[in-house]
Amino acid sequence: MPDDIFSRLNWQNEDSAATKTLPESIKHWLFWQDSLTQKLKQYCTEFEVKVRSEKWLNKMAKNETALLSNGLYRSREVTLLGDGLPWIEAKTLIAAELFNSYTELRQRDTMPLGEWLFAQTWERQQIQWAVAPESGLWARRSLFFIQQKPLLIAELFLESSPITD
Repeated sequence: MPDDIFSRLNWQNEDSAATKTLPESIKHWLFWQDSLTQKLKQYCTEFEVKVRSEKWLNKMAKNETALLSNGLYRSREVTLLGDGLPWIEAKTLIAAELFNSYTELRQRDTMPLGEWLFAQTWERQQIQWAVAPESGLWARRSLFFIQQKPLLIAELFLESSPITD
């Protein structure tokens, strides 16, 4: 993943005026309410998660602190691949209290986070979207709360992803 492209994006709220100008096919992917993992699996025979980085952070990008309170977060950066092709670059920030409360989060390894997340009781506060100015690639991010603890997932749809179909 380019050095945290997510921090350089100009995020738009789902209800922004600019959202109305998006093609329906793109909106379908950006504002998908269910598990993106499950949706992606419908487009391939082999789905894989490659963990690129996992570490603790206590300092985040400015546009992340706009959504998350100060504190310690577990950062997980992965590439999601469909049939060997890189489809999604994703970054997840998980509040330390949430991460430490669930053994399943600490043992994800190469398992998709979405499989765990969508088996939980959660509240999604919002979905935001952006376009990477250098590449024109689409991105989205969702802020979830599980037991009132935040989890922020940002996803960049790569050129080979099904969003372009």
